[in-house]
Amino acid sequence: MGLINFTDSVGIRWRVWQVETPAARAHLMDPNYRSGWLVFEREDGAERRRLQQVPEDWASLAPERLAQLCTHATPVVSGRTNPSGQQAVWPRPPEGARREP
Repeated sequence: MGLINFTDSVGIRWRVWQVETPAARAHLMDPNYRSGWLVFEREDGAERRRLQQVPEDWASLAPERLAQLCTHATPVVSGRTNPSGQQAVWPRPPEGARREP
């Protein structure tokens, strides 16, 4: 599953997708993100968050559970660094598979 859209309990629309760390670059990453992470992005692009512990079944979770995970995700400030310590260049949401719960 590539990209999932959901609405949180206060009506904010989010999209979430998984970023996988290439094995060849994992040693360069912050240890907390070496296994990849989930990106939560507000539909209007005003906010992004990342969750370091990716549940195996994240793509099949109910919108309420995705919203809970989003509240636990770390906010990312634009212009800061990504988990490897480099200038943040965020992966774009995957094209194709979308689910609207």
